[in-house]
Amino acid sequence: MVQNTGPISSDLLAAALKATVEGVVIWEVKEERCLIIFVNTAFETLTGYRSEEVIGKECFFLNHDAEHQAQNEVIAKAVSNRESCQITMLSYKKSGESFWNELSLSPILSKNGELTHYIGVQKDVTDRVKNEQTIQQKQQTLQNKKDELEELASRDALTGLHNRRYFEEELSRLWAVHQRLEATMAVVFIDIDSFKLYNDHYGHLEGDRALKAVADTIAESFSRKADLVARFGGEEFVVVATLENGVECFLQHLERLRLSILDLKIENKHSAVHPYISISTGVCYGIPPQGASSSLFTRDADVAMYQAKRTGRNRIEVVSYEADEATAMKPAS
Repeated sequence: MVQNTGPISSDLLAAALKATVEGVVIWEVKEERCLIIFVNTAFETLTGYRSEEVIGKECFFLNHDAEHQAQNEVIAKAVSNRESCQITMLSYKKSGESFWNELSLSPILSKNGELTHYIGVQKDVTDRVKNEQTIQQKQQTLQNKKDELEELASRDALTGLHNRRYFEEELSRLWAVHQRLEATMAVVFIDIDSFKLYNDHYGHLEGDRALKAVADTIAESFSRKADLVARFGGEEFVVVATLENGVECFLQHLERLRLSILDLKIENKHSAVHPYISISTGVCYGIPPQGASSSLFTRDADVAMYQAKRTGRNRIEVVSYEADEATAMKPAS
């Protein structure tokens, strides 16, 4: 059975506050201002401020700069709503040294329900916060390494373009988006003409340089964030693009790309097509038909590219899926 020992004396409460290892602050709330009326010994030890230096000051004086605005607003909101709150903030000692301060605030209400005081308990949690920051930094470093490895795994080592695996995964996502929005997209297959002859006569080292130069030109031509450029395999490249400016504008863009490859002036004496390296291009565009998979456009763009090769190379062949004839394949006019 618990005995009723009566009220605790003020001297005993003062001794208890003096003995506690956590900083204790009592603010008096007057006319929307919170002024310090008491701090204990642990507060003085924690902050370096003597009691007489802080009595009568506003409650925010330990965290007065702009970077603490959010925390100060949390405190102000709690005071306004007469609520408790707990925050961790970077505070400053009298010496200017910073420390991480875990502050718990509790309101004291009068018998009439009016807010009269706030009691704050402060704890130096610098070691804990630094440990948490170290763990977060290590986790971020690991995540960055993971992202780098994933990025490397999605890239072609020679050209730096995305590889075929990444292209196929991303195409499925882009296909679904364009299908849902009923937006026009294009898949473009690009193949370097007579590249086997180039490798046979100039060697694979020169062949790699030519591949890199062509890849860089294609990537520069399709540099929008929405564009996807990948090396499909060998001397074949693939592009996925949104036709925001219409079909004719897009085909003109591809024609400029074809000419820019010729402008590289990479000599290919043994080509029956052109004295310089050239490309054959196949395009399939349209609104992705409902119920169809992305392989529809890749298949037809590939077919169009081989048609470009059969009809002379160094040219563009186009297949379209018109919105009102989604199942019909026909050359674009």
